[in-house]
Amino acid sequence: MKLNKIIIPFVLIGFVLMISFDNVYADETIQVEIKYTNGDRADFNGMKLLVYQDFEKSVFLEKQLENNPDTITVPENHRYKIEVYANGMYADVEYVQVNNNSEEIVINIPLSGGLKFDVFYEDGQTPMEGARVVIKSNDNTEWRQGITNKLGETVRYWIQSTTNQNDHYIADVFLGELFLKSQYPIKLQPGISTDEKIIINIPEIVDDLITINAYKDATTKISASDEKIEVTLTNLHGGEVISNEVNFRGQAQFSNLKSGTYVAKVTPNEDNLWPELNLQIIGSLNEFNIFKIQNEKIDEQDVIPNEIESCNCVAFRFDDVQDYWLNDVQIQFMNVFVEREIPLTIGIIGDSFGNDVKLLDFINENHKNSFEIASHGIGNTPFTEFSKEEQDIKLKQSVQSIEDKLKITPKVFVPPQNRFNEDTKQILVDNGFTHISASILHGDSPPFPLKNEELYRFPEIGTTGTFDPENNVFVGVSHDETLSDTLEGLERYGFAVIVSHPQEFSKTINGTYVNEANISQISELEKLVDKIQESKIKIVSINQINIDSQNTIPPWIKNNAGWWAEGTINDETFVQGIQYLVQERIIIVSEESQIGSNEQIVPSWIKNNAGWWAEGTINDETFVQGIEFLVKNGIIIY
Repeated sequence: MKLNKIIIPFVLIGFVLMISFDNVYADETIQVEIKYTNGDRADFNGMKLLVYQDFEKSVFLEKQLENNPDTITVPENHRYKIEVYANGMYADVEYVQVNNNSEEIVINIPLSGGLKFDVFYEDGQTPMEGARVVIKSNDNTEWRQGITNKLGETVRYWIQSTTNQNDHYIADVFLGELFLKSQYPIKLQPGISTDEKIIINIPEIVDDLITINAYKDATTKISASDEKIEVTLTNLHGGEVISNEVNFRGQAQFSNLKSGTYVAKVTPNEDNLWPELNLQIIGSLNEFNIFKIQNEKIDEQDVIPNEIESCNCVAFRFDDVQDYWLNDVQIQFMNVFVEREIPLTIGIIGDSFGNDVKLLDFINENHKNSFEIASHGIGNTPFTEFSKEEQDIKLKQSVQSIEDKLKITPKVFVPPQNRFNEDTKQILVDNGFTHISASILHGDSPPFPLKNEELYRFPEIGTTGTFDPENNVFVGVSHDETLSDTLEGLERYGFAVIVSHPQEFSKTINGTYVNEANISQISELEKLVDKIQESKIKIVSINQINIDSQNTIPPWIKNNAGWWAEGTINDETFVQGIQYLVQERIIIVSEESQIGSNEQIVPSWIKNNAGWWAEGTINDETFVQGIEFLVKNGIIIY
């Protein structure tokens, strides 16, 4: 026990009276030991304590266990309620009164339950080999993952049983990087083994014709007069290998393939100009494109050729932004852009966002300056799986969720799994979207016009990571590799979009992602950003790629307007922003005018306009009209 006293002297008629008070703020320790109900000491990995003081309903202390037993330090002279959570599941509770002594308590929690998965194709009888099953708690925290064997089985996992009525596990099933199904709620009884059967709605054999289109450049397929090549497909798990020649139409065609992940290779390929592709063949998407790499490489400092229309710009896109899942990794990734004050487009999964206070607060604090908010749909099921009416409902749901949490209406759409069709494009236009960003490798084929489009398509050109099918995890790539793809994309298409996912910036332990950033991969990202900027290539948001967006008002002008309206910056600083608008011909004034500022008072309604515009209450046109008033009336002199 730590005894702290305060000695206060009082002078009373010639003598000193010393009065001693115990310090009511002294701390004591509580040693907490967790045992299963059979008396065995519990595994502390994945366990945490929530501590409540007296009769308060808010959490006083949260402690992730580092040992078992472990200790917590609390103020004395209080009653504490201590709840134990294992794998995100409520386990048990204990109460303790702490006076002026340290305490030791034992909390007995229910035994773990055994969980094995059996995964089958749509007939419910044929096992699916090579499926990846990810086990998550109901707060979306990932705990285990495994690969199914020839019998469609995973190993058996022993994880905390679900004693609370609202607690359950979720099983997400993937084929390679392709999401297949989410099955829940899964309940576990203490000490009892459970086999969970999962039926995936894909066939064992894809009867439809599978077509691989071979392009010799960005827009032209291989023809009869070109080299003779063939495409070989190798099933990663079944070992099946099949080859077909590319015909005079530039197509290699296959049929009756077993569902699964395939590696597509082109031969001959002496100069390594044909990349390998990983394809998920499951019957929903049956046409794929492969592009030959052009021999002519450009140096980092080279200027983009004049033959093509180009924005000379790069956009970074961050997919799968969602609550709780690797949220520390997500924040550390996004902070690279916040610290450098450069744009980042973030794709938010509408139905999985808004309850994680840490993530929500970070995005709310920074989105006005750094982030372009894009809708990443609802769930992870491709929109191509739904009717036009269903797609419209899901899109509206995602928009409403983002508006509720961030007060922003997204205009950029990142389709789940990069898949979309003509119905998707139409509902995007109908709902006021201006841009869609998918992937060339998943069927979004060139050309990609940079102006005069109702709906712009700017797909993934480069990536900061790749999927490792052998280990079933995303891994980061070097900044040099990403930069090479980026420069090639600029040369071919006049723009580049670089796509990242949280997983490739996360550490992995035993094949499972953990919520801790991989510092070396964050460093690769920083080097990539620095090299792009050194090459005099602009970094923009996706909605700034198209050339006819160059005359729109940049976000920092809006920030200035808000600060000016609040009185944070003076008139002179605000006028400097107006200079930019004039120089870029966003506001057109007579050529003989000169910029400056006279001594007239700026009308209060102009500052009101600026504040409302910064908040999004009025549009760009109304704001510009106010600025033009300042010019025409000599309040700002040109």
